[in-house]
Amino acid sequence: MAYLESFLRFEHVYREGLHCYVVRAEVADLLTPIWRGLWKQDYSDDANLNPWYRHAINNNDGEALAVWRALTWALTTGRSRFAIPNYYRDETARLLGIERESVQLVRWEYEVNVEEPEWLNADIGFVPARTAVSMRPAPDSWQRDHAAFAGLFELTSFRHLTELALAVGGDATSEISVFALRDPGRARLLASALNRAQRPALAETLQPGDIFIDLAVVHDLGAGVASYLSVKTPEAIDEVDHLAEHYSEAFRCYANRAREIHPFDEFHTAIDDLLTQPPASRPADDDPQPNAATPRGLDGRAGAHDRRQMCAAHTAQEIRQPVGGLPSSIRVRRVSKSRAERTPRPR
Repeated sequence: MAYLESFLRFEHVYREGLHCYVVRAEVADLLTPIWRGLWKQDYSDDANLNPWYRHAINNNDGEALAVWRALTWALTTGRSRFAIPNYYRDETARLLGIERESVQLVRWEYEVNVEEPEWLNADIGFVPARTAVSMRPAPDSWQRDHAAFAGLFELTSFRHLTELALAVGGDATSEISVFALRDPGRARLLASALNRAQRPALAETLQPGDIFIDLAVVHDLGAGVASYLSVKTPEAIDEVDHLAEHYSEAFRCYANRAREIHPFDEFHTAIDDLLTQPPASRPADDDPQPNAATPRGLDGRAGAHDRRQMCAAHTAQEIRQPVGGLPSSIRVRRVSKSRAERTPRPR
């Protein structure tokens, strides 16, 4: 097997009737940014140029987190995707342009406890849903009446998954659970299963061909022990390892060339390239480069495949810059966003 980045090293276990592929990532390995411009340059107010709004990347949440989302999207190709952003239902609806009353409400959400050092203990399963309630301004009656419900959102583009990351990423920890259904007609059955009075069993919720992915992330040092990327399927699949190899190679290539990146437009091109899924996992109508209009390389002309060929020699020699631009101990988030003050997510 090819060399894998530490945040893409999956372990395979069989548990409670499901094949589980799990990455346990140290906080610094997952969060520390590679490109120094994320520390040194001013962020634009233009959402298309701001790395946080465009990719959910800043000087606190590094490029590796975006790779986790790209792998999630590539792995669920060809399926109908639905997601629960834990605790930030109304913020997600706002970012997606959905009226809160139109959101599919569910009583159960999935939890992986990032304060547990071992995944077998961290993998809690379904727990009663909770949603943030605004503190200032004071919550209205609808918020109070629906505080015990999460939201189940359909994702029709990778951009939607990025919006979920923006919704939950302002907290010390976050969690997004993705249900990818082979049969799109089962969406109502999924919502029904998540609204039962009794605690659902994930193995009974998934059917052959379905995939469940949970991204439980520590954003702030000290807020948790480790972040977990968990993939669960009714049958064993090879795509997890294949995509881990693909994105490990792409990440090394990006890291080796990061010193050549200067303005933000070059950074965005590089990230769009990094997150591009391999053609073999992408149908014609899927979303290959979710946050970019045109597939380009670092020079603005070459595509992803050409760029990776150009840096293959560097990758083979493992010429890499030190991870991150500044010590993580002085990490400060650069996020220019405003939203109502809400109750923090319980931990």
